[in-house]
Amino acid sequence: MEVVEASDGEEAWSLLQDGLRPSLCCCDLVMPKLDGVGLLRRVKADRFLQFIPFVMISSSADRESVTGAVGAGAVGFIVKPYAMAATSRTLEKVLRESQGSLAEPVASVARRLGISKAEVTRLMHKLEAEVSACLDLVKEGGVASAQLPEIKRIQGSCALLGLKHCANLLRLQPEDGPSLDETGLVSLREVKLQVSLALEFAMQEA
Repeated sequence: MEVVEASDGEEAWSLLQDGLRPSLCCCDLVMPKLDGVGLLRRVKADRFLQFIPFVMISSSADRESVTGAVGAGAVGFIVKPYAMAATSRTLEKVLRESQGSLAEPVASVARRLGISKAEVTRLMHKLEAEVSACLDLVKEGGVASAQLPEIKRIQGSCALLGLKHCANLLRLQPEDGPSLDETGLVSLREVKLQVSLALEFAMQEA
């Protein structure tokens, strides 16, 4: 597993804005420039980042610190100094639960559709290519609304393959008005990234 570090909350926010999509964020409660709860609140307010699970880290386990972190959306809390076994259990539990909320396991999708796990992976590769092609068309024309039927078809494919987060990101409506084109472009970019990540997990599971 690759680990990416940030020296403070603002640097972490910049990395996320630049496209970093960690499976899990372990965040110090107290940091310079932007503290852990401040970073967490920014992330939870962003529709493209709000799925990232946060585990807060602190030398203090007082009720106020824990309540504040959980209230902002943290799903775990680790107290310094670390106890390796307990920390590993916490992180494994958070990763397992967060991945389940984003995508259905490949084995489950295969059973539901009555196909092999290898076939599920092949369909995900096909979906990845379709998202890329649609994104290229939107970039070229600058009008996501013109591709709305294709986006809706891709959304259906995401739902069929158990990519729940991707399907939710593509819930675009014509009545969204002028913001539809910008939202559609950003959503397709995010879905392309998320499908690639889901495919990596699928290939490991298959």
